[in-house]
Amino acid sequence: MRRRAATALVVVIALGALAGCTPAAPVAVPTPAPGTATPTPIPPSGDGVLRIGTLAPLTGPSASRGPVQVAAVEIAARDIAAAGGILGAAVEVVNRDVGDPATSTAEASLAALVERGVDVVIGPSDPGLVLRLAPLAAEAGVTMLVPGSGGAAVGAADPADVLFRIAPPLTAQVAAVGRALAAGGAESIALLTAEGDEGSALAEALRTALEGVDVDVVVPEPLTASTRAPALARALLEPEAGDGEEPAPRTADAVIVATSADLAPPTAAVLEALVDAGLDADGLWLLGDSLVDYATVVEPGALEGAHGVRAGADASERFRTILRQSDPGIPSFALAAEVYDAVMLAALAAELAGDDGGPSIAGSLRAAAAGGVPCTSIGACLDVIAQDREPDYDGISGPLTIDDAGDVVDALLPLFRYSAAGSPERDGVLGG
Repeated sequence: MRRRAATALVVVIALGALAGCTPAAPVAVPTPAPGTATPTPIPPSGDGVLRIGTLAPLTGPSASRGPVQVAAVEIAARDIAAAGGILGAAVEVVNRDVGDPATSTAEASLAALVERGVDVVIGPSDPGLVLRLAPLAAEAGVTMLVPGSGGAAVGAADPADVLFRIAPPLTAQVAAVGRALAAGGAESIALLTAEGDEGSALAEALRTALEGVDVDVVVPEPLTASTRAPALARALLEPEAGDGEEPAPRTADAVIVATSADLAPPTAAVLEALVDAGLDADGLWLLGDSLVDYATVVEPGALEGAHGVRAGADASERFRTILRQSDPGIPSFALAAEVYDAVMLAALAAELAGDDGGPSIAGSLRAAAAGGVPCTSIGACLDVIAQDREPDYDGISGPLTIDDAGDVVDALLPLFRYSAAGSPERDGVLGG
């Protein structure tokens, strides 16, 4: 008899409108919301015009994702202009190609943006490029808003607090799935990762998310190419009895799998072994590089009902229409919503700070997205600021609360369910 895992609550949330009403005249320095600490003043460094640079892949292996990101920034700038501008002026946009990660195009493009006086850079999303560019942006006093870069290493490489991720990283995804499973009745959750710091960060995120909850968190040895799948499956589903001093571990009734792309074959073997050993496929949750098509490597029906989540909100049909009007040849809509929201957050942070300088924007970015008056458009949020209150911007990509590490938390995650063929298919949204 296969063990039936607890099922997480799935909620589908509609995306908000893209543009709102025209705001009243903005005030430069809003009064802090009641109950909030007054931040340390940041010396103004702007010139009165918010300049946003883009680092999108217009050439190289990810070139299909670049055009929509450029279009999203330009649409956001037009919406801001329609709402009256920021600090009394229109937002200026400067686009540059991030290029092939194997070249130095990204560094040259960032230098060109700094030369043009940009305050904020939107992108890139490639984690390796983010790690290379973040120190350069910090040195130049430029704030980076990354639409999607899930690795834990990216979040750890920002001592200057100038890097913000608009899509939830893999650590936030693991935490969200863990909380949902616990709420659904899971008593023991296993986490399978690859070796290295990434796996350790994911384990820590899951344990932290479930602190105070009566759920066992089991983290076996990291998966490697030599892992014996049947033995690992038995260890999770048939744990040894306790020694009398420690209680016996509970059988895992859900397994979160977040390994690496180079471990695709052993990952597939473990998934199949878990199902063969008695875990219902409904108890499998695949994240990151593990959320792939297994149709050609597992037996038909083996993964039917397994779940998966990823970061990156779907662009609504209305937003896609607007994007196509800007660029009819857009081949992909990936990260378009996150890029749009990144521009809005930067603009609202500048308005809150009364300064368009990068450090001021970084210092006010969190306040623009949490704890204030809810608003879903630039016009409505500027109205809130004009009333000497802080906004709580929730954008077209969903909630945008940013934690101390600069990462979006409690986001809406596209949910997938595996078909009998072993392919992931969209199945709503997790969270909300």
